[in-house]
Order: sequence, then C-alpha cells, then structure tokens
Amino acid sequence: MRRPHWIALFSLLISGLLFAACGGSTQGNNSTTDPQTTPTTQATSTAQATPWTTTTPGANQELYTIVAPPTEASYEVQEQFLEQNLPTTAIGKTNSVEGGFLIQRGDKPIINDMKITIDLRTLKSDQERRDNALRQRWLESNTYPYATFVAKNVQTLPAGATEGKTLTFPITGDLTIRNVTRQETFQVTGKLEGDTITGKATTKILMKNYNFEPPSIAGFLTVEDGVTLTINFTAKKG
Repeated sequence: MRRPHWIALFSLLISGLLFAACGGSTQGNNSTTDPQTTPTTQATSTAQATPWTTTTPGANQELYTIVAPPTEASYEVQEQFLEQNLPTTAIGKTNSVEGGFLIQRGDKPIINDMKITIDLRTLKSDQERRDNALRQRWLESNTYPYATFVAKNVQTLPAGATEGKTLTFPITGDLTIRNVTRQETFQVTGKLEGDTITGKATTKILMKNYNFEPPSIAGFLTVEDGVTLTINFTAKKG
C-alpha cells in the first residue's frame, strides 16, 4: 500500500511551503487596521531611536537607569499549527532595552518621567524563520525598529514602601509600536534593595490595535490576537 507514503510526501510539501512563506518577502499578506480601532497617534516611519532623556531630579527625587543585561523584554503568543487542538506558546526575547525613570521618596513613593525603549530587531525565539517573518512581514521591525513606553504622569506607589519589600502596582502610559501609539497599562511587581530596583512588568495587547493582523498562513498556521509583553527589569540609581 502506497497511500501512507503519499500522505507523508504531501505533509513534507506543505511544511516546505509554510516555512518558505514564513521566511518570504514583505509583500503580499500585510493586512489593514480594524475600522473600529482608532489609534491615538500615527506618525511617519523612522529608523532612529529617540535617546532616553529625563528632567533633572528635583528635591527628594532619584534617577534610576535601566541596566541591560540583565533587563530582558519578551513577547508570548499562542500559535496553532495545521488546525491542531493543542496550541503552542511562541516566545521571543531581547536584552536590547534602555531607559529609566524618576522616583520621589516618601510615605507614598511616586514614579514619573519614565521612558523604556526596546529594539524589536533583536527579538529572538527558538525559530529563526519566525523571527525573520516578524521582522519582514508582520511586526516589520526592519522598518519600525523600536517600541517605546512613556509614562509622563505621576504614578503613586502603595503606601508602606520600604527597602526589600515587594510592591505590586499598575503603571499607565503610551506604548508605541510601528509608529502607532496607544495607552496601555502594565502590572508591575518591584523591589528596592540598596541602589537597585528589580521587578517585572507585564501587559497584554492586541496586534490589530497596532495596524497588523495576527499571522495566518494558508490556514496551516494561525496566531491568536493577544500578545503578552513582559519586561524583567533591573534599574540602578544614577
């Protein structure tokens, strides 16, 4: 019986076509924004990152600067291959993170003037073809290389903050991806020890809100429209 051999050959052919599509050119399957979604800001493309600057610390304020590494930014998405019932989690990471923020000490510490910049071109997962597809076709990080998060408004931390104590709090600001800016809120856990703050910030965004649809390749590979963004950060005073 030859049928199993033909099935195996067909599967290999489909896999080859799928991988070729993932690593292919930037033309073709770029989708448009959902008409119900209105970005806050959309600017022209630029390949230059705006250097991180902040105001001079005032009275009782301290400047903290991101240290990378060990700071790491990552994304997580759910992929489903060949309509299987068990999706897999795709994770991409980078240490190309810079920025900082001001903290005003007191009974209720205050964070303000925060800016974080991530070089999206350096994101790496366990599959080079996925990384190339993101850079060339969907995230288009060769054209829009940087994601930024800016929180200019005052963010009051929980009362009772002391050195060595882990705090949990939200930080809301403007997240810019592909030159589209939207307000997003990160849930943060952080701890101060000496002159170093360490912690984790995470949020979930929709791809269509940043002018690209979830990857879908001929029905053989689909990606859920929900991206978990995480920054495991280390910041030092000064």
